[in-house]
Amino acid sequence: MEEYLVDVLFDGKKEQLKTFSASPLEALDSMINFEDVEAVYKITRQTDKKNWSFDNKNLTRLRELRGLINNEGDILQELRRSH
Repeated sequence: MEEYLVDVLFDGKKEQLKTFSASPLEALDSMINFEDVEAVYKITRQTDKKNWSFDNKNLTRLRELRGLINNEGDILQELRRSH
């Protein structure tokens, strides 16, 4: 697990949230699960400061797709396999 800082729009305000995840994809997935996160701007891995930026065009669709998966274990397994 690594520490990531995620720049988001949270409940109408720009915030920086911290999450511990196995990959940047898993960090993004954790933000998708927060209903009050309206946008994800950037994810930064703290160990090497590598970052990923997002345009948020598909955030709503990602939430819809994630809602179709009933098994949380399957989601985590797939996210970790792609890492």
